This record gives sequence, C-alpha cells and structure tokens, in this order.
Amino acid sequence: MNTPPKTYDSPLRRRQQAATRDAILEAAGLLVEERGLDALSFAAVAERAGVQERTVYRHFPTRGELLAAFWTWVNDQAGIAGFPDSEAALRRLPPAVFARFDERAGMMRALVFSEAGRQFRLAVNGERQAAYRTILAERLKDLDPAAATRICAVVQLLYSATAWATLRDCWPLDGKAAGETVAWAIDRLLAAVEAGDCPPIPETSESE
Repeated sequence: MNTPPKTYDSPLRRRQQAATRDAILEAAGLLVEERGLDALSFAAVAERAGVQERTVYRHFPTRGELLAAFWTWVNDQAGIAGFPDSEAALRRLPPAVFARFDERAGMMRALVFSEAGRQFRLAVNGERQAAYRTILAERLKDLDPAAATRICAVVQLLYSATAWATLRDCWPLDGKAAGETVAWAIDRLLAAVEAGDCPPIPETSESE
C-alpha cells in the first residue's frame, strides 16, 4: 500500500518563509519607489531581495499574484486595513494615513500615476463604492440617488492617495497637513449635507 509522502513543517520554517515573503515585497516597494511600477519584474525583485528568481516564483507564481500581494502590502504599510467603516473614521484617519504616504512617497506616486496602479484601484472599485455608500447611507437616505452618488464620490476622492499627491505636488502640503485639511473638508461637506445644502440633481434624474 502506498503511503502519502510526509511534508515537513515547523514554526521556524513558517517564520523563515514569512520573512522571505516580506523581504520580496519590501524589495518590490523599493524598486517601485526608484524606477516605477513597470520595473516590477521577477528578475529585478529577486536581485533586489537577494534571493533566487525561483524563490520569488515559489511565493508568487504569476506576476498578477505578485502585484496583488504588493497592493495589499502597500495598504499595510500605510496602515489601511480595508476601506473606512464609519463617518468617524473618515474624519480621524486622513492625517495619519497621509503622513504614512509621505514616508513612501515615491512608491505611492508610482501607484497613483501609473496605469497598473489605476487597474489596481479599479479592480476593487465595486467594494470601494459599496463601503462609502454604506457609511453615508443614513445621512443620504432621503436624497435623490444621483445627488447621493455625487456626495459619496467627493468624499471618496478627498480621502484618497490621489488627493494626497495633488496637495503634496501643487501646494505643497505635507501628509499630516494634507490629511488634516481633508478631514476638515469631509466634516464641512457632511455638515452642509445635514443642513440641506446638497449638489444639484441632474436633469436626467428629474425626468426619470
């Protein structure tokens, strides 16, 4: 009778694998900071991490899996544990999150302005929209759906890496100052909605 081969596992081995995985993702982050997202090849990541290319493949069999893991790692670096889950979070989080964006500014800019970064964001856009609609559902429940969508869209834009990059590049505000300004703007916007000052309703919505 054939017996299945034994697999070797131990806490030490798991820690070593996790450390190698982290080193690969850190190397990917450094490459993106220095050369942009298009430089993220298996060979370049392996060289920067000081491992064999086959080691990178063992952890991330495809470039898509490497990019997906890298995106998650970027969010972890910024202290972003998923999408915000309350209005209080929208007011509280921007200063700290934007300050962390400053710490990895080159990497964040590559993700904001590259086509690959755009595709990352669009891949989770349905989840993003659902999160913001849920957060603001009670406040917006009596509004025309089109007006509610406009408010959700502006709030999401304010609390985004795109807003951070624009305020940093064009004014320039550091991450903490940009985040404080964004938190204030979100608070004022929601207060305006509470007072009945809302975006105009599109004509197409009125005629439906």
